[in-house]
Amino acid sequence: MTEDHIPSTIERRADAAAREVVDVGDGIDRVMGDRDLYARMLRRFRKDYSDGDRPIRVALTAGDRALAHRLSHTLKGAAGMIGARPLHLLACDLETALRTASGEETACLDALTPALSQVIAILDTLLNEAVPMTAHATQPNAAMADPALLARLLDLLISGDGAAIDLLDDSEAGLRMILGDAQFDEVVLAANEFDYDRALGALRRLGHAS
Repeated sequence: MTEDHIPSTIERRADAAAREVVDVGDGIDRVMGDRDLYARMLRRFRKDYSDGDRPIRVALTAGDRALAHRLSHTLKGAAGMIGARPLHLLACDLETALRTASGEETACLDALTPALSQVIAILDTLLNEAVPMTAHATQPNAAMADPALLARLLDLLISGDGAAIDLLDDSEAGLRMILGDAQFDEVVLAANEFDYDRALGALRRLGHAS
């Protein structure tokens, strides 16, 4: 089925106003053009942040700054991966405020709250009856060799889950086939240093590798 025959794709549902909040094209690029995977990531984001910023607020109220910082870091990465640039920047500000104890934590969180709510509202629109658009058979992609395996790795890295390291170890052969030696080694190095953002960046560059 070609794009022209698909009545409702996530890309077509994203009008100009929505793209200012969630850049669908950027998000799809980040997962190497795999639109089905991107749709799953949007659903995962909507599920994970159905409570908005409440978990971060609860952590701050309880005085658990380490947890609040970790949650803001995870939100920053997740927002970046789906192309939610304004939210990503606000999460960066919050993460920095928490890390440096600048005294701006509450102000940063208050600024982030409506932006996160706006992203969730737009995801509701994008995902409502949207039909994911699969890659054309005439345009093979290395990630299609085992999309479930790559999707699992992306989910773990986005979540900051240490199980990503286990997956890289247990599924080395399959992931090397998908990523190639250079990208795989870079992802492994970053993951073992718990630098999940850098590992995700290495995955993104796969789409531009020769």
